[in-house]
Amino acid sequence: FFPFVAIEQKKTNPWPHSTQRTKRSLVTMTATDTTATPVSTTETPQTTSTGIAGRTNYRHWDKITRDLVTETEEEEQRESALESEQLGHTRVPYSKAEEEERAKAEAARNAKKALDAQKEREQSATVVLEDLIKKSEDECVVSPAMLGGRRVVTLRNIKGPGKIVFPPALTELGHTAEQDGVCVKGLIKVFIENCQDIEVVSLCKIITSTIEITHCKNLQLTVGQERLSTLQADMCTSLTIKFQSVGLWGAKEDRIYHAGVSDMTLLLPVPGQPNDQPLCRTMDYIKDGAQQRGNATKEEYQFATFIDESTKQLKTESVVRIRGRMLTETERRERDSFLARADQTTEQKGTEERGIDEEEAQDIIQQCAVHKGEGNDAFKHGEYAQAVLFYSLAIDKSQVLPPFSPTEPKVKNEHTFTERHICFSNRAACFLKLGHHEKALEDANSCLELCPGFIKALFRKGLALHAMKRYDEARPLLAQCLTKEPNNKQIQQALRFCEVNLEKERRKRMG
Repeated sequence: FFPFVAIEQKKTNPWPHSTQRTKRSLVTMTATDTTATPVSTTETPQTTSTGIAGRTNYRHWDKITRDLVTETEEEEQRESALESEQLGHTRVPYSKAEEEERAKAEAARNAKKALDAQKEREQSATVVLEDLIKKSEDECVVSPAMLGGRRVVTLRNIKGPGKIVFPPALTELGHTAEQDGVCVKGLIKVFIENCQDIEVVSLCKIITSTIEITHCKNLQLTVGQERLSTLQADMCTSLTIKFQSVGLWGAKEDRIYHAGVSDMTLLLPVPGQPNDQPLCRTMDYIKDGAQQRGNATKEEYQFATFIDESTKQLKTESVVRIRGRMLTETERRERDSFLARADQTTEQKGTEERGIDEEEAQDIIQQCAVHKGEGNDAFKHGEYAQAVLFYSLAIDKSQVLPPFSPTEPKVKNEHTFTERHICFSNRAACFLKLGHHEKALEDANSCLELCPGFIKALFRKGLALHAMKRYDEARPLLAQCLTKEPNNKQIQQALRFCEVNLEKERRKRMG
């Protein structure tokens, strides 16, 4: 079927030749500059094309090139704005629901811009160190001069045998923030990628307290002097993590996350015990029970190793991501227990007629939002039956709250779950994936009752009717969706299929 997704319009250029002419002139200008013949010093040099000693004046040509690039970018921005206007992106929304969808899309775009800016800042602060081991059994001490003032360090493609040391001197690296004048010292983060047969010794402060290791073989990470709270290891073989003294790792929040890692050994000193008698645990993703989960392979199955507070022993459990948080099996059970107690409270007090106060209402709203997020995560991973369960929890719990009205002011909707109709629509999408077309139709209708004109529910209702071979009912709904979103290729394709099948049915009836 055709899952409804955010619309991506293919860029078309209303004036394809203008931008191409500008770009061609830019290419021609640059090519002319690079092949220019030096002017003889006996001739009078032209100020627009020559420089010192008759050589080409590259500053002049650089300025022309920059101006042309700027002009081209500005022209493309104008074309993009005109294109958006022609596609109807600047029109007034048809409904409150569409206005909210646009606001979410704008927020997503702004978040992406912020993320891109963050990545750009990180890249400017990152230094990649390669080929540090010059000869067998060599030891390389990373100096501040090697980093050039950058504090995100990546060790990449280094083959031993040998040792690489991050000395205590790197703790003194830092800069003072302009806003508050605070100077935060130390490395920011360390990445170790595609390294083999080496030992990495960390003796300096890492501000994020995080090291990530990927695609390494026969590697030992030795941690001494400064705490490390989080370590991520992925797709590694024969990995050893060794802490030199007590207190460097093992607090309640400390975790070692790993996926696709075989033969990883963790050595942790025990308080009151000699260092030659540490806690020891060996991890292997196959032996630990990695399973294929949804679209994720066994190698992508996440585990976490930590100190069990009750036994004070090392423990490894599988991990699930819920609303952006990585939770172990123990943490997930604690969370489920908490939600179960909240359910009991809701059942005891939780009907509108019995009187739900503001605090109880906000608690239920929060629970519903959590379950909706869990459903979204499950859907993204292809776990449609699990997603149905989560959306159902959100729908059932929100029954005790006042009904949501998209036409009412926000003030009147403060004490209700405003996304109940979205849960119905999303659950309809799950039922379509599972082949339960009648249930999908029922949920789509429930969504439209709560929020008439919600285009996703309208589209999924059309798909459900189409799957049930009720083409004559599906066609006007899909046509209505296309009227609202004329450039949506999924709607266009669904409508074409429906018309083809409708014509086949008509011919069959005519004999």
